[in-house]
Amino acid sequence: MWFLWLVMSAAVLAQAPASARIWIGHEAQIEEQLRHAEVTRLEDIGTGVTRPRRAHLKPAQPVESLVWKPLAPGTRGGFWESYKSEIAAYELDKFLGMHVVPPAVEREIDRERGAAIMWLEGLQSVKQKGGKVPSGPQWGKAVRRMLMFDNLIGNPDRNAGNILIGSPGEFILIDHSRAFVARTNINKIERVDAELWDRMLALNRADLGRVLGAWLDDGAIDALVTRRDRMAATVDKLVKKKGRGQVIIP
Repeated sequence: MWFLWLVMSAAVLAQAPASARIWIGHEAQIEEQLRHAEVTRLEDIGTGVTRPRRAHLKPAQPVESLVWKPLAPGTRGGFWESYKSEIAAYELDKFLGMHVVPPAVEREIDRERGAAIMWLEGLQSVKQKGGKVPSGPQWGKAVRRMLMFDNLIGNPDRNAGNILIGSPGEFILIDHSRAFVARTNINKIERVDAELWDRMLALNRADLGRVLGAWLDDGAIDALVTRRDRMAATVDKLVKKKGRGQVIIP
């Protein structure tokens, strides 16, 4: 019986889709390499309005290449953009335990300072898969968490090109250079993920300053708190109207 259980378990594991979030549990090593590995070659990616490039690394482990975004803080095309927002999005994602934003660190390449972001090989965006965000019970949690995160960081630029599709039910979110500016919420909230919502409610100004202070100024951190508080007011109203079970989803 024990042997049969082992065989059945191995079969289930073999059939289970692997997570595309391969950095989980290896963040420290990947961050170190992104900061310090030698860049052997830079190449244009050919996509993205911020014109990111791909930098190949030596050594090629634990990651072979990174996305290079040397966006100095400033206004371009009517949007405030900064490479620091990329790093802030990753650090906040990590602090919240979401693990949907790939590792991003600050470094210098060719005398430019910018964000070095882990390159994810073999994934396609929603745009590449036809442009329609997946729906249905399997994807509901991922959609809710994405909308909540974008509201929290004030991201006005979530589109089909910067939502990567992982294993079933798994989004990976990229391109946050325009975030952390707006004071208003970006998305209409109807439901929230219970676990993530508890973590968002627990955020306080001191923690946010410690986690994000190197990348955001006081005004941007205050704006984040304002957006969270407005989300909380909206959720409270929805709970009173529809009941907790219809709004805060386990």
